Amino acid sequence: MYFFLPLSTYAALFPVRGNLPLLQELSLGTHERSATDPILDAFEVAPQLRSLECVNLHPYMFKFPWENLLQIPIMTVPISDSLDILRRAPRLESGSFIYTEELIILPLPPPQPLRHENLKEIAVLSTWNEVIDTQDLFRNLIAPHLRSLRICNIECPFSVHLSTFLAGINGLESLYLRRTALIEDEVIELLELLPTLKHLTLLSSSMFTMVTDLLLTRLNWHSASETPLLPKLETLEISLPGPLTTTLADLLESRWYVDEETPVTQLLEVKVGANEDYEDDIVRRLESLAQAGMSILIVTTDVPLEDGLEYYSSF
Repeated sequence: MYFFLPLSTYAALFPVRGNLPLLQELSLGTHERSATDPILDAFEVAPQLRSLECVNLHPYMFKFPWENLLQIPIMTVPISDSLDILRRAPRLESGSFIYTEELIILPLPPPQPLRHENLKEIAVLSTWNEVIDTQDLFRNLIAPHLRSLRICNIECPFSVHLSTFLAGINGLESLYLRRTALIEDEVIELLELLPTLKHLTLLSSSMFTMVTDLLLTRLNWHSASETPLLPKLETLEISLPGPLTTTLADLLESRWYVDEETPVTQLLEVKVGANEDYEDDIVRRLESLAQAGMSILIVTTDVPLEDGLEYYSSF
């Protein structure tokens, strides 16, 4: 069920209260400035509700059966409210939050640590014009069974709290970082904590470069300098600050030509953002890998990364 209404119209939905025995998915939105008063109870009694999203509308305008929820596809809230929602929804498995600044200017009590046993996926997002500090989130949330973490448009430093959060996860499989306040050395430190990772996306902003030959060398399974990262990696998506390099080709070959005795998973799919200055030898090596079965897509960086990636070439 989907509603996108003026705020004043939502009050007219009160007759549906108690008459939603089959409602499983609910999406609410508005084009007006959100508020938290008055609190409406039209959807409070919905025993089968499993998915809830609120777009440009604060969820605390309503009473919901939070304890029933398994999924939040998208919700716009401050950090403190997202922690409160995770506390109210102990069965939640997947949540995607677009963070806004706190609505209350007065000092708030510090958030309390929250251990969420069922959370499998979380997306931490902000809009392009918001500057959001996520330290309270990663300082207080413990999600030991998380499998997927997405962080986009967060350009405030994470301090040590992100690494502490990741260290408390037993088997993270997917990490997506796009336009984050992380430099390459910090990314490497995070990846050292994630030996179970299968899917990695690193898309840099103009201010913070997350991938150069340094990280590519650490991902190379034949690197002799230090212990290679991510032995279970299956898919890789990255943006480079310059052209394709021989270091990238070395990495891909080391992850494709493996045998049963090698303790590394074969890398199956690669997407790379780089400029168009390719050396013929690198192209030939990539073509050879593609002919052997690796999926390789090259991205033009003429399209600004913050506006999305456009894939224009495949081998």
